[in-house]
Amino acid sequence: MSKQKAVSANGFNEYGGVSYVNRSGETKTLSAQIVNTSLPTEGENQFVVDPTFAPIEAGAGTTTLVTGVDGLQISVMSYTMIADSATTVQIISSGTTNTDISGPMAVAANGGVSANDNEIMFRTQPGDDLVVTNSVGNLAGHIAYKIG
Repeated sequence: MSKQKAVSANGFNEYGGVSYVNRSGETKTLSAQIVNTSLPTEGENQFVVDPTFAPIEAGAGTTTLVTGVDGLQISVMSYTMIADSATTVQIISSGTTNTDISGPMAVAANGGVSANDNEIMFRTQPGDDLVVTNSVGNLAGHIAYKIG
């Protein structure tokens, strides 16, 4: 297969394909079917444009914050958690095996932990749920994440 550079192009033609002129001066056309099948479908994009926001409501024990999607990672952009009792909190990627995302974080009664970034702070393993463990009392807050 030879690689050719498009010298000029007129964009889409009336049949939905793309026409262009290569370096040899030849006019080439890609059919609409080739052009359309080479574009990603909605589900093939790495991320949705905006993050999804969800509340955090967790009692003592293990709580799933975001349910995993087969083959995709949950990427966390920010989170805030407030505890009503002195507790220890840990964030985990939970699947066939658990992977610690954070270490145990000691939180004072009526205290909290918060982190944010314009980019991705951490990710789960592909297909895993994002869970939080809480030793005592209740947690409240919110999380911003993307799945991709």
